[in-house]
Amino acid sequence: MKILKRILIGLIALVLIALLGLYIYLQTSKPVLSGELTLSGLTEPVTVHFDEYGVPHIYAQNETDAYFALGYVHAQDRLFQMEMIRRAASGRLSEVLGKDLLKVDKLFRALAINEFAENHARQFLQSDTASFQQAALAYQKGINEFIHEGPTPLEFSIIGIPKTAFEPKDIYLAIGFMSFGFAEGLRADPVLEKIRTELGATYLADLAVQTPPNAVRIKNFDGAGKIKAPDSLIAFFDEALTKLPVPLWQGSNGWAIAGDRTASGLPILANDTHIGFAQPAVWYEAHLEYPGYKFYGHHIAGIPFGLLGQNHFAGWGLTMFENDDTDFFYEETNDNNQVKYKGEWVDLQWRKETIKVKGDADVELTIPVTPHGSMISGIIENTEELKPASLWWLLNHEPNHALQAAYQLNHSKNFNDVQKAASLFSAPGLNLMYADAHGNIAWWAVAKLPVRPAHVVSKFFLDGASGHDEYEGYYEFSKNPHAVNPPWGYVYSANNQPDSVEGVLYPGYYYPRSRAGRIEELIKENKKWTVEDMKAINLDVTSHMHADIAHQFAEILKTINNPEYAEFQTQLENWNGTHDLELTAPSIYYNLLSQTMRLAMADEISHKAFEAIAATSVLKNSYEQFIANANSPWWDNTRTEAKETREQIVEQAASKTRTLLISTCGKNTADWQWKKIHTLTHKHAFDAVKPLRNFFNVGPFEVPGGSEVLNNLHFSLDTTGYYHVDGGPALRKVTDFADAENGITVSPSGQSGNVMSAHYSDQAKMYATGKFRKMLMNKTEIESGARKLILKPKR
Repeated sequence: MKILKRILIGLIALVLIALLGLYIYLQTSKPVLSGELTLSGLTEPVTVHFDEYGVPHIYAQNETDAYFALGYVHAQDRLFQMEMIRRAASGRLSEVLGKDLLKVDKLFRALAINEFAENHARQFLQSDTASFQQAALAYQKGINEFIHEGPTPLEFSIIGIPKTAFEPKDIYLAIGFMSFGFAEGLRADPVLEKIRTELGATYLADLAVQTPPNAVRIKNFDGAGKIKAPDSLIAFFDEALTKLPVPLWQGSNGWAIAGDRTASGLPILANDTHIGFAQPAVWYEAHLEYPGYKFYGHHIAGIPFGLLGQNHFAGWGLTMFENDDTDFFYEETNDNNQVKYKGEWVDLQWRKETIKVKGDADVELTIPVTPHGSMISGIIENTEELKPASLWWLLNHEPNHALQAAYQLNHSKNFNDVQKAASLFSAPGLNLMYADAHGNIAWWAVAKLPVRPAHVVSKFFLDGASGHDEYEGYYEFSKNPHAVNPPWGYVYSANNQPDSVEGVLYPGYYYPRSRAGRIEELIKENKKWTVEDMKAINLDVTSHMHADIAHQFAEILKTINNPEYAEFQTQLENWNGTHDLELTAPSIYYNLLSQTMRLAMADEISHKAFEAIAATSVLKNSYEQFIANANSPWWDNTRTEAKETREQIVEQAASKTRTLLISTCGKNTADWQWKKIHTLTHKHAFDAVKPLRNFFNVGPFEVPGGSEVLNNLHFSLDTTGYYHVDGGPALRKVTDFADAENGITVSPSGQSGNVMSAHYSDQAKMYATGKFRKMLMNKTEIESGARKLILKPKR
């Protein structure tokens, strides 16, 4: 017994020692927010004040030291995020996460972001004397100093990721990944092509292939035969995009109100960028000052300059333009490894790629490349029925000056500087919303816009052989949609279609009227606007579009006249489109909408194809006209001999809805509250690993809002009965330029990506409950409550 007791005591001691070691490791891995650090790479001391939410306020004596310090503190909070972005963009996730990510890597290898990054990095290094280049290099030196001298992030140790230095190429990988905002095209175009070639025009008529007639448009002011499209193509894109562990941009709201309509007399700017949720949050805040320069910005991991930001003079926000900058081309090939281009045979190019796979053999990939781009069909298995198709992406065909543009925005001193910087963007397409302390407001759609032949519908596959569908050049930046100090006193974007410019409507994946119409409705109100009013718009949860669709359902249920669904009818006909936590109408509505659309479409195009197009603006734009058309061919279930009607499909959907709500919320209809099925969890890349999920994830939180309301906490239209939020405002911010030092913002979770940091999730509850905090820019106020870290140069 004594021996067993000693063994037990020994085992307990070993466990305690191991736990103590783990505790010490975790504590020493936390970001350093106070004290002194001696770092090589600095020329002069830098003071960094961290405020109560972990935001660094960097005071340096010169530009390169400021950006070195930014790189260092950004890395100590977000190095794993930086690593995931550069691996995702270059197609190297399988190397550390295993073969489950192989399709993701294949997709990104085919997109050639790595090649884009290498080419632009070479150009960057050939002329590295410009200010933006020196600042960018200093930022990367700061990152690398943390990699060499700082503690290893926990995720690196768990996965076994080697720490490697960052290079200029990695900045362009991050830019390329950010430009990958056209995921809708990868999902929507193959499905639309399948419908066009297999089902025909009568089925397309009920889908909003182009922007619908009732769309709310942003006003300007200036001063080939039937070819079967197999499900393997649709499934490949959907699976690759679903498994991507780094979030994509998905929309945004932004607006500015002129000073003659505000209580302060100067413009107010508001913005909330919509991005897929993940942990850590996408944006990293930082405030930099050195002689002649003050800037508060929101940064993307790996990119040195703030993509959103402000100084005391001006500020800007961003939304996705949603212009179509990708096209699929059917290609005609021969046995001589040639492709027909503009009527002539030209040699195919070949790009060889090796994908390293953790725990498995390397995968060799040979990608055929046409004048349009990579032949996507060449990387997908089981494509015997697929005619060769390539993907044209503007990013790979035009010089990209996004890095220079961001630097110029950060350093702008007047309206003309901002407009000049805006003109440099080619991809991704963005809406830049602007306001300044001199009373100016403006909106520019910033992108390089291709001139397509008049007959081309870019959401279908084009003819790559004849030359008839080729681009005819690009529009000048002056032809981009824009508005500068319009007489109606506001500018805005909610990813909706801009109005035509000289008769041209630019094609894209624009979002429905819901958010845009609500912004216009609210800001047209004749009042003197304040920051508090702007917050209320940020958090608004009413959609007239969804209310109108709900009323359509109520009328159909009235015709069906089944007492089992009387409560559905009552709730839907009385609903005004508000998505509050206690309401039951949203729970009924979204379940009924999901079931109806799936029952109507999946029999014709497959469940996988339905899921792909349901994730896009194409279907969101189609709900109203689709449900309103009782004679649509979609209502017939092709798997039965009978011909179903709209009423029969909606009744089947109502039955499934009732079953789901009972299973998720119980039999009492009063318990079918929105808060029980609409929740937000910020998921870490380790979410799929059950033992780690609860440690790294943040949430869940019951949240108001919904799909395509201004508080756009959106979700997938699936059949689970739960609407788990998968994306939404990646920040909320408001600034009145009469008091620029007291702008407000909030992050979805927190500033740090280090799970042991006090700032890993300290804003999550604030965000879920609609709270804001200050963006501090006043030095006296910052110093009074901040922790101070001194960075000293190594002599």
